[in-house]
Amino acid sequence: MTDSVLVFDASPLNHFARAGELPALQKIVTGFRCVTTKAVLGELRNGAEMHPVLLAATMLDWIETVPCDDLAELYLFGQYMNRLGNLARNAGEASVLAWAEAHGAAAYVDDQVACNVGRSRGVRVHRTLQLVLAAYRDGILPEPKAQELIRNLADTDARFPAAARENLFEWARSRNPPLI
Repeated sequence: MTDSVLVFDASPLNHFARAGELPALQKIVTGFRCVTTKAVLGELRNGAEMHPVLLAATMLDWIETVPCDDLAELYLFGQYMNRLGNLARNAGEASVLAWAEAHGAAAYVDDQVACNVGRSRGVRVHRTLQLVLAAYRDGILPEPKAQELIRNLADTDARFPAAARENLFEWARSRNPPLI
């Protein structure tokens, strides 16, 4: 992975926190400047009513909170909200994609529609499976830990293909082109 700034959406932080795997996420993204938006922190705080452990994801000292409120960012935010359906639940993703586009950062988003919209606008978008496989390729995570991590995240309702949950590496090798 060569991107220097990675901006996080709520979904990956939610699942790593609920799985007790925030230290693994920190290890995976070592070397990146990691940021998230105030909107994402708001979504996590709202989710903490149901899953109190999410508060841990709002207090990470290795993730900087950035505003998404200058004129260019607000303009992009509006465009992303329109593309994502103008629903309050999409504000975090829209802010992440707007900030990533405005600052040339890579977005870390798991929602398929948001990924597609960001990529259609030229934003580099990473998903959890992609980051875990990259961490394996880079020698950051050994194969058993990468597989365990995916199962732990899937147990928190992370939306992964069932085949990836059962055998991440067999699934990755079966893709066309193979992911590893």
